Amino acid sequence: MSRAALSAERIVTTAEALIRDSGSTDWTVRKLCRQLECAPGAIYRCFPGGVDAIGAEIRSRHLVELAELLLVAEQDIQAEGLASLAPASIAASLSRRCRTYLAFAGVQGEVYRSFYAFKASQRGDHAYAIAADAMVDRPAELIRAAALNRELNRPSIGTFDSERLALMIWSRLHGHADLVLSGLADSRIEELEDRLLIDVLGIVGFRVAEYPAGLEAAARAGRQGT
Repeated sequence: MSRAALSAERIVTTAEALIRDSGSTDWTVRKLCRQLECAPGAIYRCFPGGVDAIGAEIRSRHLVELAELLLVAEQDIQAEGLASLAPASIAASLSRRCRTYLAFAGVQGEVYRSFYAFKASQRGDHAYAIAADAMVDRPAELIRAAALNRELNRPSIGTFDSERLALMIWSRLHGHADLVLSGLADSRIEELEDRLLIDVLGIVGFRVAEYPAGLEAAARAGRQGT
């Protein structure tokens, strides 16, 4: 295969397919070479960092996609979040972001899990910057805006605390998504998604903690019936 024929794009898409098909992030340049029918040098010319560099590119591309999906869901009152919340509320916007994150993880499967298999090098890493903005900075902005809008059970919240809460939301969402994808939990874990979102918003300080998951299911059914 000529050098020109083996593009960075083909390497990345083939590596991504390898992750999906194998159900594992434990792959090597040698395995990728067998798929592409090329010598290792052809891959290293495009990605001198080998597996880690390819993994970082996959992560960056999909994190850009995820960030865009989260922003669309936040602003789209028709997107699925918690049906028991007023659609135009900041709490509802944040719930839609959370629901979209979980849906994205489910669709992407092992590719999503691979995001966390390749370590971001430094804070200047492109993927780190995307993740920090989408999963910490923007949710923290929403939390601070909610306090000003009197949606929280507190009159104000600073940057440090709002970012800490945003990190907590991310960790809860990732833990849930990873457990679902692992297959180690039974089917009941997926049924806890409403409860997860309700609890997360309650921890942040939104006035939604009084909504049991059963009422949330009823609210969604009522909205779908209209």
